[in-house]
Amino acid sequence: MKRASIITWSIVGGVVVVGGIVAAVAVAASDGGPDAPPSVSPTTSATPTASSTPAATPSASAEPGTDPSEPDSGPSAEPTPAVPVGPGQQTTEVPAAPAPGTTPVSVTPFVTFDQWTAESSTLTVGATVPEVVEQGGVCTLTATRGAATVSGSFTALPSASSTDCGSMALSSPSFSAGTWTVSVAYASPTAAGTLSDYEVTIP
Repeated sequence: MKRASIITWSIVGGVVVVGGIVAAVAVAASDGGPDAPPSVSPTTSATPTASSTPAATPSASAEPGTDPSEPDSGPSAEPTPAVPVGPGQQTTEVPAAPAPGTTPVSVTPFVTFDQWTAESSTLTVGATVPEVVEQGGVCTLTATRGAATVSGSFTALPSASSTDCGSMALSSPSFSAGTWTVSVAYASPTAAGTLSDYEVTIP
């Protein structure tokens, strides 16, 4: 019985010893040994790290029927309507010369009215060229009194049965009270003529 007790204790001791060895090995493994690198615990950063890849910016959706690659030119400006050029508009154009070997038809302009506007010192004379229906002609109005002369050239356009000089207006501080001699000359590549004996009285 005494021997059995010893064996029992030895076995118990062996178990204890083995348990101690296992415990020691477990501790050694957890330490990593002398050559193992130190264990680094992951640290959660309090500050979020900025991503190196920029976030994609949502693009504006293109309207149906448009090419998104083309820049938007904005609302198109409406074209400005051209001001129609009528007879009697002052001009600096010179009529074309007659064709070689041709002689312009002789014409005589006809004065239709005259009007004096004192507020703007403007003399307005209307004239037409009978029996000529054409484009490209120019009417020249000249008013003369003594040494004073006021003159201007104006566009002429065809009407139903004549060429219209329109309402030709001359504005000048040279106008003075009295009788002025007015002449109207017409010139084009095919016709030419002058009315020179018309008189206007400025009050």
